[in-house]
Amino acid sequence: MSKKNFHIYLEFSYTEFNIAAFNKINNKLEYSNQKLYKSYFNNNELNFDILQNFVEKNILEVEKAIGEFVKDIYLMIETPQSTLINLSVLKNNEGNKITKQDVMYLIQDAKQQILKSNSTIEIIHIITENYNLDNINHNFLPLDINCKKFSIDIKFICFPKSLIKELEELFNSHQIFINKIICSHYAKSFIQDNSYMNVCESGFKLIKGINKQEVVIVPRKLEKKGFFERLFHFFK
Repeated sequence: MSKKNFHIYLEFSYTEFNIAAFNKINNKLEYSNQKLYKSYFNNNELNFDILQNFVEKNILEVEKAIGEFVKDIYLMIETPQSTLINLSVLKNNEGNKITKQDVMYLIQDAKQQILKSNSTIEIIHIITENYNLDNINHNFLPLDINCKKFSIDIKFICFPKSLIKELEELFNSHQIFINKIICSHYAKSFIQDNSYMNVCESGFKLIKGINKQEVVIVPRKLEKKGFFERLFHFFK
């Protein structure tokens, strides 16, 4: 096979299987396939015995189509096992200006509260929904504004750790690494009613930063510009 570079997106939903390949150089969609199937959910859980064969067959198809071995993917899942948690966190700012560090502190605090109270889940997406500065709401974070108190309303989309572990084992058996798991329901919320956009395209746009309010926390060792530089897509 000739060497090419593609981002591979794969989605399981209740009735469909979607797979797409995006060129890493120009971000163009160069391959996509959508198949209908009977639901792979047994009692609200994915049937991994069936998925094992289905993944193997379709990964081979995409490899032949793009001329490249699939070594890693962005995995999109629509599952009734997902959990949505909303949390508000407050800081007494004492009339000072709001900084990125202040925001980081609140989001980290909220994240730790969620994980401490829910040890069986893993956070998939963190989305800020509202900022309140001295009782005035803002859709986007107004930095460098003085206020006495400010709070952030945050939405956490979570999957069970057990589900994530099974998904990782499924793809590890095919020597495929999962770059990130994306909630399909969340991705679909960015597809307009009159649009013919594939759900994988929406997932691709999410990773590229279509939602400026989604938190992207990058480990310090992976981010040369510093821990705060990619707190939000908005801060890029």
